[in-house]
Amino acid sequence: MICPGCSCLCDDIYIKEGKVFNACRRGNEIFAKYKENRAVARVDSKEVDVDTAIEKAVEILKDAKNPAIYGLDTTVVEAQRIAIDVAEKLNGYIDDNSSFCLGELVEAVLKGEMPTTTLDEVRDNAYVLVYWGTNPYHSLSRHLSKYTYYPRGKKRPRGYDEDRFLVVVDVRRSETAVLAKKNARFIMVDDDAELVDSFVKVAEGKAAKYAKDVGVIINEMKKADFNVIFGGLGLKYGLKDLNQFKEMVKKLNEVAPVYFIPAGFHGNMRGFNETLFERVGHVNKYSFRDGKSGEEFAFTELLKNEKIDAALIVGTDPVYSLPFEVSSKLGKIKTIVVDPRMSFTAKIADVVIPSAISGVETGGTMVRSDGVRVKLEPLEEKEVNDVYILNKIKEGL
Repeated sequence: MICPGCSCLCDDIYIKEGKVFNACRRGNEIFAKYKENRAVARVDSKEVDVDTAIEKAVEILKDAKNPAIYGLDTTVVEAQRIAIDVAEKLNGYIDDNSSFCLGELVEAVLKGEMPTTTLDEVRDNAYVLVYWGTNPYHSLSRHLSKYTYYPRGKKRPRGYDEDRFLVVVDVRRSETAVLAKKNARFIMVDDDAELVDSFVKVAEGKAAKYAKDVGVIINEMKKADFNVIFGGLGLKYGLKDLNQFKEMVKKLNEVAPVYFIPAGFHGNMRGFNETLFERVGHVNKYSFRDGKSGEEFAFTELLKNEKIDAALIVGTDPVYSLPFEVSSKLGKIKTIVVDPRMSFTAKIADVVIPSAISGVETGGTMVRSDGVRVKLEPLEEKEVNDVYILNKIKEGL
């Protein structure tokens, strides 16, 4: 089975006699406890049937002057396409968690601004592995063991013992950084821009602040025909200008082959980014009314500035995940939640529509962090899933 718990989308999960095998802690929770804390159909805090809840959702969206759709990172591509149709039909806004996560990094990859590769190629071929601003020990629990540092690959038969060189860049000595001992480097960085500048200068043969560490890393990269950088939230928020990082990757490729893969997000965040990009040329924060993407169209900004009067929230929990001063604004607008769980947001929503858990109770397509598409084979198939619900909403508008 495919685990939808994170963007690794591990494909070797199996269940025997009620026990879940090969999954990390997050994956185990998804499969072992999927029947717990389930949402029930509600309108104005009263239990109703699903069809009534959908009808009320349609009514709210049709009456709204400035509706937004938000979430969608835990559902399948097939549902994401319909949600984009709904946003276009409403002439509204659409956004997902990637607008404050790794969307900018994914967009750079989709635009061809940085060379990329697949995790399978990394496992077989990669020598230098750079984890920059990400701690996969927590965010992507099997990333190191399944795809990068520990596996023995076709060109790396000895695995991490001799055939891998690990680099960890972070503001603190994380659990992943602790691994950087033999055949490795850990750089505790105060300013990501200074480190980026150091890579560029050392590649050009010039002096730089981090010259000693960077010089070792570049020399190691020169030994191989395949190296990779994994960029996480620390990289995104550590840099004011991503163009500087893109130029660094370009400069490094003048001395050795270096690829880039975003690291650390929800199961199908990249699926949403790719699906919206195929439609409008942007990965998030999109306004169909204005025909463009911009920071002012991010769901957080729309809420904070009270620019929307209704929200359709699919498979995410902004009351739990967003700052209180932002999420509290949900109480001022009409809110529709489509979710398998009785989330914090569902508890305050005007309409709750219970759905199926993607990968457990319904199938479909998800996109791994490296852009590889995988087909989910669920334990069971529920009729009322995100595709069903969003289609009904689309038909009712």
